[in-house]
Amino acid sequence: MAYVEVPLKPLSRALRLTLPLAFIAGIVDVVGFVALFGLFTSHFTGNFVVMGQEIVTHSLRLIAELIAIPVFLLVVTASHFVALSYGRKGTSAFRTLLLVQALLLAACMATGIAVSPITDPANPGSVLTAQLGVAAMAVQNACARIFFPGHPSTTVMTINTTQATIDFVDMQRGVPGVSDRARERFEHTAPIVLTFIVGVIAGAYGYLFFSFWCLAIPVAGLIAIGATIRVPIGDAPQASQR
Repeated sequence: MAYVEVPLKPLSRALRLTLPLAFIAGIVDVVGFVALFGLFTSHFTGNFVVMGQEIVTHSLRLIAELIAIPVFLLVVTASHFVALSYGRKGTSAFRTLLLVQALLLAACMATGIAVSPITDPANPGSVLTAQLGVAAMAVQNACARIFFPGHPSTTVMTINTTQATIDFVDMQRGVPGVSDRARERFEHTAPIVLTFIVGVIAGAYGYLFFSFWCLAIPVAGLIAIGATIRVPIGDAPQASQR
């Protein structure tokens, strides 16, 4: 089945989509971590580490972490099937999935506001808030693999930072071909990493002053992206066969 992917070129067009998504991921990730007892909504490496600690210390935080695993997998699976369904009709599900992410994130914000202050990680309201945040970011992770397969991740910065460092070194080597390819990758990766960091800082200050209300910014951003993109996105000849 063909997906219509976002092309890497022109650079400005690609960054118009990836940078806002990286900013959104940064905000949501830091809010989840601060408000929901160390939960990473955007990626699972940190969650697995926290789970190991919680198993040893018998922490109640383990409840939300354990539930988050099947929630994440189910939402990614559902997003994949939605994209396949749209692909059979010759169009892209990107806009629809962005709006689904916005709805999930809005529900996370509303639930978080309703149950604040959150003092118990095992409280049902706290667990529900966490799962809605995980579900929202699972949609974005699925979109990254489906529609942005050649792009740096907008949610996981470890690989991005590693790649940007390697590419920066290769850019200085001046090896024909190698340095040019490294520069092309660096032009995509470095802005995403920096934008994610800006999102993290904005999210930290936003939660400090506005609690869960600060999630209104990424919700509005997702709606704006969904309302302004052209569907199908990309060019049909660049679609990959799944």
